Amino acid sequence: MPRKKVEVNHELAKQRAVRLKCLREMTGLSRDLINKRYKIARGTLQNWESARFGGLTKKGAIIVVDAMNAEGVSVTLEWLLDGLGEKPKFADDLSQSKSHQSELHKLPGYHVASQELLQFKNKNSNSIDHIIQDQCMAPRFQQGDMVAGNRLYQEEIETAINLYCIVQTIEHGSLVRQLRRGDEPGKFHLFCSNLDTPHTQPIIYNTTVISAAPIIWVRSISRQPLIQISTLEPSLEAEIAMA
Repeated sequence: MPRKKVEVNHELAKQRAVRLKCLREMTGLSRDLINKRYKIARGTLQNWESARFGGLTKKGAIIVVDAMNAEGVSVTLEWLLDGLGEKPKFADDLSQSKSHQSELHKLPGYHVASQELLQFKNKNSNSIDHIIQDQCMAPRFQQGDMVAGNRLYQEEIETAINLYCIVQTIEHGSLVRQLRRGDEPGKFHLFCSNLDTPHTQPIIYNTTVISAAPIIWVRSISRQPLIQISTLEPSLEAEIAMA
């Protein structure tokens, strides 16, 4: 029995292609880099952006949305597929909500830590940052600590096993956890240091990790820094930045 021919909506494919190219331009990523980070084949992405062979599918759009959100571009599946709802926008630099950030601004060390974080990000184009919101990673990281690191993708994530990382997940968003190898291929366990923390899942088992950034930069914003980094010698500044 001959296979039923699938109707292709060429106009819809073109519209999706325009929206997809808009998203990639917002990230500034090349097709090769998207392939490296998220395993979206360069040729496939080119076909989607050219509306060829039916254009972007729903399955492909789900992968793209996860990748864009991981890159700091907030976008919904509905907008990418059909142009419905809120348009994409750049996510806040820090992973907390605006109401939470307004409270953070009041903390004594926030201004200095933010300036230092900006310097770190300028020197590390693949960085990600996070602010610890509870005591789940105590005693290593305290509530109010600002942390940052450089993201690893795909097979590189294996090199971060047993390290404390900022991890990006599809199900749980961005978290700071100790990364451990999962029981299933390509999956990971995420561990809290403080297993007695209330209202926090202490261990997340066998979850998909989009990226993992071993933490190499830490600042406390809950108290005024005792040393102003700008007054230090470069060698000492580097030492403290790695502390």
